[in-house]
Amino acid sequence: RTLGLDRARAPPRYASLPRQLVHGDANDENIFCRREASGAWAVALIDFGDFVRSARVFDLAIFLAYALFDGRGQNMATLLADAVPDPAAALEVQRRACVVAKGYHAVCPLTRAEVDALPTLIKARNCQTILNAAHGFKLDPDPYRLVSAEPAKRLLRQMEMLDRKKFRAELRRACGYS
Repeated sequence: RTLGLDRARAPPRYASLPRQLVHGDANDENIFCRREASGAWAVALIDFGDFVRSARVFDLAIFLAYALFDGRGQNMATLLADAVPDPAAALEVQRRACVVAKGYHAVCPLTRAEVDALPTLIKARNCQTILNAAHGFKLDPDPYRLVSAEPAKRLLRQMEMLDRKKFRAELRRACGYS
């Protein structure tokens, strides 16, 4: 249902997005940052198990899918319960997505089609996170397998509250497109 709504609104075509090698799993468990004595940041990226040639914007969308989590802990007991809608949290998701997209665009310019694809791609990654967690938990009922599932579910609910056209317009504006 979450992705079907966007498909009906004709998101940019996958085939039109620029391609390159992508890491495929840029999340807080795979990125390490440290401030050097000089004040510069040292950044390391690990876990190249999902490294593949694909749409360039996928790395940003995957990063955002995790970076936009609300920071609240995971409560495994509520995993299947509906998240309580919070309009303020939804607007904060939009604001943070725009800040990150603007910074990314300043270093690695995005096409307008890539910018327009971001909301759908972020949601797709969160759907994948939830499905992978459920499948993994079914195979091995270790609660750790569900660690990202609840924040992903909350993010999907928050994104559903956003006006899609306004969200894309704000992302475009953040990246210098009118």
